[in-house]
Amino acid sequence: MKGYINKETIKKGLELSLVVSILALGGLILFTIDKHTIGKVLSINIYYLILAVVITLLMWTVGGLRIKLVTDAVGESISLLEAVKIFLLGAFVSNVTPFASGGGPAQIFLLHKRDRISVGKSTTIIVVQFALRLLFFGVTTPILFLFFKEFINPGFIPTQIFNIAVLVAAGITLIMIYFIWQPKQVKSVVDKLRDIPLLKPLLKYQRVRSLIEKFYQEVEEFHDSLWQLTKYKKYSLIWAALCTLIYWGLFFTIAPIILLGLGAKPFFLRSFIVQTIFYFILPYIPTPGGSGVAELGFASLFSSFVPSGLVGLLSIVWRFLTFYLVLGLGGIILLKILAKSAVGSRG
Repeated sequence: MKGYINKETIKKGLELSLVVSILALGGLILFTIDKHTIGKVLSINIYYLILAVVITLLMWTVGGLRIKLVTDAVGESISLLEAVKIFLLGAFVSNVTPFASGGGPAQIFLLHKRDRISVGKSTTIIVVQFALRLLFFGVTTPILFLFFKEFINPGFIPTQIFNIAVLVAAGITLIMIYFIWQPKQVKSVVDKLRDIPLLKPLLKYQRVRSLIEKFYQEVEEFHDSLWQLTKYKKYSLIWAALCTLIYWGLFFTIAPIILLGLGAKPFFLRSFIVQTIFYFILPYIPTPGGSGVAELGFASLFSSFVPSGLVGLLSIVWRFLTFYLVLGLGGIILLKILAKSAVGSRG
């Protein structure tokens, strides 16, 4: 991965992500712990925690299966195990880069370099997944706001700030869906940028012009692959969309299962609703992996229906399963890839 995602960048992002996350969780424990919290910890039902771990593993498998399905649809082939590794690597890099921006490029690079899939097809594979996620949240979030508004309470987050965050996320989502569906419009935007006087001096360099031409070629290949996929591989897309539904369904089940383990009501419907809103906004948070905001935002949304003494504890267990486990396994996968790359370069 050398030359594509800098090791130092990943290291700094990981350190910042961990520090901010731990500080946020520490603050939650400090302000939410009460005399009942220790009792809940001692009486926790371990079987529900095991179930939550199993659901997490199933979730990763479904994430990998979706990559494999889309890869098969573009005429390439990878094993399910390789697809799960790519999924975890992308999740790891997303969690240590601002706006979760590094995950997709890392997955594209891995598909291209390790699995010998063209950049255009690799981009299609990852962008299709990204588009399915956008569509899932783009469709479900407005429905939940329209029909389940009474279940949405931002907790200690000011309502005005919460509503602005949702509107900004909705606007960005619509723009991204448009450019994914009409990728040639990206070329039009780049062409307009080339006319800006401040940018014109850059075009004097052959390297810059070559990169622009290469970008245009990849956009064309991506557009062709996406068109072929939507026209001739509809069933593959349907299965991939189903995997997206299953993935997020499993993901949103983790918090209620933890609540059951803590001896509290699971609030399955309400948990699903608030997490959908939460993850609609979270990708647009600038901290690595949404650290800090993720813990505090999750606790704020759940504080409206979960006992205050359990909110901090719930956030810790939830964050461990959905964030720290991914960091651990994804980091191991990344280290192995870097080690193999180092051996290969010496050879």
